[in-house]
Amino acid sequence: MPQRMWHFRSRGRIRRERRSGLRGNDMDGDAGRSYRLTVLALAGLALVLLAYPLARIFWDFEIDNTEGWNAFLQLRAIGGLPLYDTGSPYFFNNYPPLSFYLVGVLSKLVGDANLAGRMVSLSATLVVCLAVRSIVRSAGASRLDGWFAAITCALFFGCLLTDHVGKNNPQMLAHAFVLSGLAVYLKGEADARRAALAALLFSAGVLVKHNLICLPLLVGADILVRGPVRARLAYFMTGAGIAAASGLLLWLLTGPVFFNQLLASRTWDITRAFLFTTEILGQFQAPMALVGLGLLALRRTRPAGLVLAYVACGLALGAVFSGGAGTDVNVFFDVYIGLAIGAGLVVHLTPQPMARPVMALIINAGVLAYAPAALGRFGVEMLGELSARETLFHDDVAYLKSIRGTALCQSHLLCLRAGKPAFYDPINMLQAMVKGRLPADTLTGMLRRHEIAVVELIDPPKHMEDDNPGALVPPPRWMDFQDEVFPVLLQEYELDRVSLSGRFYRPKRSS
Repeated sequence: MPQRMWHFRSRGRIRRERRSGLRGNDMDGDAGRSYRLTVLALAGLALVLLAYPLARIFWDFEIDNTEGWNAFLQLRAIGGLPLYDTGSPYFFNNYPPLSFYLVGVLSKLVGDANLAGRMVSLSATLVVCLAVRSIVRSAGASRLDGWFAAITCALFFGCLLTDHVGKNNPQMLAHAFVLSGLAVYLKGEADARRAALAALLFSAGVLVKHNLICLPLLVGADILVRGPVRARLAYFMTGAGIAAASGLLLWLLTGPVFFNQLLASRTWDITRAFLFTTEILGQFQAPMALVGLGLLALRRTRPAGLVLAYVACGLALGAVFSGGAGTDVNVFFDVYIGLAIGAGLVVHLTPQPMARPVMALIINAGVLAYAPAALGRFGVEMLGELSARETLFHDDVAYLKSIRGTALCQSHLLCLRAGKPAFYDPINMLQAMVKGRLPADTLTGMLRRHEIAVVELIDPPKHMEDDNPGALVPPPRWMDFQDEVFPVLLQEYELDRVSLSGRFYRPKRSS
């Protein structure tokens, strides 16, 4: 008789338990009403907080300097142009191609690639929250527990990670694919069809963002140990087949350039990794402690053990990835999502009904502490700040349009809106020069020869401030240029404009 794997209690048993009130958690009485009101209050806060990124996606200014980088590539994808040979030897693409084509197709409908990317990102965040709910419900939790987990996930992103919601970046789209794969896998009995569909969704997520390997590896190990033979074959054959087909297609279309750019080395700093990781642990210390300890106590209960492994794997990989140059807090998104799933499971399995509303509030203690500042920002920006930023951004676009010649924009969306081609990618160019793939004086040589008509810096180093020359300052969190670039820039270029997008430098006129 073939081995069978059941992730949780059978659906019939779950329905009987809920009807009998044994495990539903939608209980009557004071405890049930308190928990229900707590979840409703948190839901109201989540809706208000998510209203801000929803409104912001329609304003035309840059949320993050990766937006224009993605929009350039999305336009190339929909225009049938190569994604990894961009026409400039100084502009690189180190991401898989799927998101650029998906957003590019949508941009045909909405009329703008950047807006399409923002809409995809916001929608993907909602999909992640719904997938969290589905995973918790699959464990036999009540509807209220499922919604609590989804709302907690929405609060983490809407309050503490606002600038990553609704911006043109493929991160949330990748998580939507991967979390949907986990939801499918845990929905019921592991059969061949379910395993193949999970592998398909995992593959789509990796083809959007290549470092989302945590869940595919964990589910692979889980199905290898516990799954029936047909499910194992379906999962690994589907994943291997898609990987082989994708690799072959990319090789035929791009040659080695895709793999060279995807696997290009970058600097790694243990101090950066340590500071980033401790920052995340401090920001999420309440859910990390309560949910982490709860999952540890329930680790032998499915799927608590798998979710605990997910949080631990996400934290470990995030700590490693965060030491790499150019990374951001998005390398820890698996941790936030895993904590939201764990929150629903821990509250669901809490034996004391009166403890559930208290636990719900403690898990979201960081959100509640920061919510006034987030709501204050929302109010200020909706009362005129968004409109002012859009006006200033358009002024910068008009200024840049008036300048003939090559533009180096740290704000890629600014160059895109001004009709300037994708010329220089600061983050990847810095790594190419530091790691020896390009001469170290590539940029300084162009500056000395005045080959660049205008240079835009979002946030120049403190030692470039006119009123504070030679000041000693700590190293920046994100570094886009070598230190030797700035003395050459000041020697060969002069400050021509200061505005929302930063500082604009033009070549000095010869005497």
